Amino acid sequence: MSRTRLIVRGGRVLDGDGWSGDHADLLIEEATIRAVGAPGMDAPEDAVEVDAADRLILPGLVNAHTHGDATLSKGLGDRWTLELLLNATPGRREGVQFRDKALAARLAAAEMVRNGITACYDLFSEFPAPTPEGLAAVAGAYAEVGVRAVVAPLMADRSFWRAVPGLFGALPDDLRRAVDGIAGASGEAALDACRHAFARWPFDRDTARLALAPTIPHHCEDDFFRACRDLAAEHGAGIHTHVAESKVQAVAGRRKFGKTLAAHLDDLGILGPDFTAAHAVWVDDDDLARLKDRGASVAHNPTSNMRLGVGLARVEAMRRRGLPVGLGTDTSTCSDALNLFEAMRLAVFASRVQSPDPGRWLGAEDALDMATRGGARALGMADRIGRLCPGYLADLVFLDLRDLAYAPLHHPARQVVFQENGANVESVMIGGRFVYRDRRHLTVDVDRLRAEAEEAHERLEAANRASRELVRRLEPAVSAFCVGLCREPFPVQRYADHGVP
Repeated sequence: MSRTRLIVRGGRVLDGDGWSGDHADLLIEEATIRAVGAPGMDAPEDAVEVDAADRLILPGLVNAHTHGDATLSKGLGDRWTLELLLNATPGRREGVQFRDKALAARLAAAEMVRNGITACYDLFSEFPAPTPEGLAAVAGAYAEVGVRAVVAPLMADRSFWRAVPGLFGALPDDLRRAVDGIAGASGEAALDACRHAFARWPFDRDTARLALAPTIPHHCEDDFFRACRDLAAEHGAGIHTHVAESKVQAVAGRRKFGKTLAAHLDDLGILGPDFTAAHAVWVDDDDLARLKDRGASVAHNPTSNMRLGVGLARVEAMRRRGLPVGLGTDTSTCSDALNLFEAMRLAVFASRVQSPDPGRWLGAEDALDMATRGGARALGMADRIGRLCPGYLADLVFLDLRDLAYAPLHHPARQVVFQENGANVESVMIGGRFVYRDRRHLTVDVDRLRAEAEEAHERLEAANRASRELVRRLEPAVSAFCVGLCREPFPVQRYADHGVP
């Protein structure tokens, strides 16, 4: 049987072994890198040559945390805190069909490919509960575009307004009645759907795998979390949860559990090598030690953290302790662009306003490591993606060095992190196959995708008009209550101004 072989010649390879950007050739057989060698290295006679002259070749970027369902809700809010974003979720739920779920994932995948992202951890939301059909539709959309995906359904058995201690009681009577009618399915119903999805999952694990995402600790009953733990363990799947993303969450955790959210999850037996903590902004040193000792990962989302004003995560401290950290874009309603180049730069800059000591700042190579190997670790694919090494899957990003951002090319790693914005992504290969070449998508019809997104927007906008009016009426009460919670003293401080006015 003949095998497809490629030899990529003439490019500079920027990989985690020093991030030097030296010239090298790559031999690819089928989906896998077989050899990386000096320019002009021997290759099989039947190998098809790929000219990478004037190209910088990176490992495919790995998005450690996103929510693909929200790509149909771009521009939905402006001065939103995290809690106002959660309050707004009813405003985009009505009228959503299976085709919209697949469309949202396809839209997210296409945007990520254009920005050099070849794999993602997608905490996809279905209401009132995940469905096997919906999860398969999402995974199928990613596979169609070519992006690797870990699809983790967001689940909770307590609504946002019930989850934050005291919030429900602080709402006016009419609004309490309104939100009490917004209820998702029971935790058991959500888990049943996931059990069926695991049993029928049709995708190869290198293409799309299933994980679980009990959304936020205090939004979930302890028994539900334990059941998620057991189901994930049964199938060798990951668990991905938002942990202390905002001060409201951290205060709620102390009030409800008498301890930090990470400590509570540890008591439940949730923390482990297959666990990813999203954000982890309002964690303390003991929490970092717990996460590190249990082999967990963190998904850092600097763009979203700033957009929602949740505070500055201590990422340098995490990495200094040996805690694996991946980099995420978060989603289109709180981070807007699914762009890890932007996230890399902001991660580095954010670290530099937390300390006057340059030794405590993140550098360009730290950012690249988080956007590749760190993300691969969070996805449970550290031995398959995130490197340009023999035995790894051939996920490559080709940057055009002819742009003025690289003239002169003095230090490739620094120029990628400090100057690149994704505009110079010229081609993207996933599993030895070009899915984006010469700045053109090869696996998706962009004009049709855009037209479908506009049609869905008009239809969903009309379907959700009444729900968005309810969201608007809720906002003043929710904001006032949550800002009040943020005024409470707390053992750690993650705001730049050291307080709330």
